[in-house]
Amino acid sequence: MRTAANPEPGLDYLVTLRAPLSTGAAVEVRYVPDREVLDAAALGAYLDALPGQDAAGPEALAALLLGDLLNELLPRWVRVAVTPPPLGELTQSIVMEDRRPGWDNPPLLARLAPL
Repeated sequence: MRTAANPEPGLDYLVTLRAPLSTGAAVEVRYVPDREVLDAAALGAYLDALPGQDAAGPEALAALLLGDLLNELLPRWVRVAVTPPPLGELTQSIVMEDRRPGWDNPPLLARLAPL
């Protein structure tokens, strides 16, 4: 995972990245950056390099991705969603979220579509 300097570190803004996995699953990352932003082009390469991608299940993939983002990016707020391929009529989505203690921006987060 590669990062770059945030061009506007004093501003709260939302970044959304979506990527398909070779397994047919999809990943969505939303975050409010602090000092660093994620190199969007590198996200696909990072996901392709994950061993087995979602072999351990979508929950394990979401937890792994969230942990890596928290360690590398140190965002103010981050949400990871993993949506496996549908199983017939059954659809599933795993969502994990974290925020820095003391950080809150209700008007910004209110813009997010409900899950």
